[in-house]
Amino acid sequence: MTRRDTLSATPGRCGWNGGFGTSWYVDPTEDLIGILMTQRVCDSPGPPAILLDFWTLAYQAIAD
Repeated sequence: MTRRDTLSATPGRCGWNGGFGTSWYVDPTEDLIGILMTQRVCDSPGPPAILLDFWTLAYQAIAD
């Protein structure tokens, strides 16, 4: 990520959303590693809501 356009898209974060419902990202700024594994095929150009919800909740849970 090079710019912030959503809650979880922080600069320096890298990872992958897979086509079969997997997602992993590493965010060195927040000292966070997250892995989500589902069995849902991504059949649209955008990520399914579960991926967005997972990362939103993960970043909301960080206590600054």
